[in-house]
Amino acid sequence: MKKHTQAPSEHGRRFYRIVPNDDGTVDVWLTPGEAVPMFDSLTGQYDYNLRIMAVRGVEPWPGLENDIRRRYQSWIESAEMIEI
Repeated sequence: MKKHTQAPSEHGRRFYRIVPNDDGTVDVWLTPGEAVPMFDSLTGQYDYNLRIMAVRGVEPWPGLENDIRRRYQSWIESAEMIEI
């Protein structure tokens, strides 16, 4: 199974990604909120603080993407925070 990213929302923002695992399950990566630009005064460059959450080991089904879009807040509530 190939890595899959959904089409952007009407505002051009990608708010989830479905990532296949070797065992046939998928991880659903969620990016709630907006990326917050943070200026690094040492390098003189901007970096972005982005919250990433994941629901791991989901059995994929044909309506998965529709379910994520329809019940996004429920997916967020069942997700774990990812440290990067």
